Amino acid sequence: MNKRKNSRRKPYFGSVRFFRHLILTTIALLILIPTGLAVFFKAENNRLAKERYRLYNENKELRTQADEVKNSKPIPEPEPVQVSSSQYGEILVDASSWELILVNDTHPLSPSFQVDLVEVQPGQSVDERIAGDLEDMLSAAEAEGYHLGIYSAHRDLKRQQSLFNECLRRLQEEGLDYQQAFYESKARVALPGTSEHQTGLVVDIAPKAYFYLDENREETAWLAENSYRFGFIARYPEDKEHITGIRYEPEHFRYVGKTVAKFLVENDLVLEEFYALLQDNGGAEKPE
Repeated sequence: MNKRKNSRRKPYFGSVRFFRHLILTTIALLILIPTGLAVFFKAENNRLAKERYRLYNENKELRTQADEVKNSKPIPEPEPVQVSSSQYGEILVDASSWELILVNDTHPLSPSFQVDLVEVQPGQSVDERIAGDLEDMLSAAEAEGYHLGIYSAHRDLKRQQSLFNECLRRLQEEGLDYQQAFYESKARVALPGTSEHQTGLVVDIAPKAYFYLDENREETAWLAENSYRFGFIARYPEDKEHITGIRYEPEHFRYVGKTVAKFLVENDLVLEEFYALLQDNGGAEKPE
């Protein structure tokens, strides 16, 4: 009887049972294959991460060894340069000093330039090496009744790019074509990479109540007469625009050190002119 029933069974292929098994198998594969691939790629990523970490440690060790070799060699102290001219007299300076770094269109900052900053006012930071002299200058002004504040100090490359782009956009909206707007922006805002603000050696100063300086303000006169005593100079004077390439900025003060600041003020020189004197005396190496 059982043999007769078995002989009458329908073929497996094409049966409902076959399609049920096929569907279940397909679903299982759709689950197992992505899961298996995910496990494989995770394991592969872990392997690659370990390999990268190994290579990183090897490179780090090699760099350390290279630094040790480099530091083991005696580094000669820079010799001071005697800047001398019949017109300006003499001054002894270290031409490679960080205080004298020249930054403009023809002397852009190195992409590797770095500076250690310290905050001197909320949101305003400078090179930590000038903070003491800056504080002394602002305190001296305060003691004489001039309440000055910093409204712009260090600006990184990204911030400088943003300011330049904003000036460019605004001038184009005012009707200038791109070329006109570009050169006008360049006269107002330094191109990214060529701004002294990126050095941390610059502060834009103004009376706390007004946020700007001009030639008619007593604060401007006080800074022009006294800033050199603290190592600062008015970087972009009105009568030197053809040399600096920057419009008159009475608020822009640059730190160059007390000795050089005094020399520049006494001889009515800007940093570009001083740099030319260094070249004439064989000592104009670009400080890094």
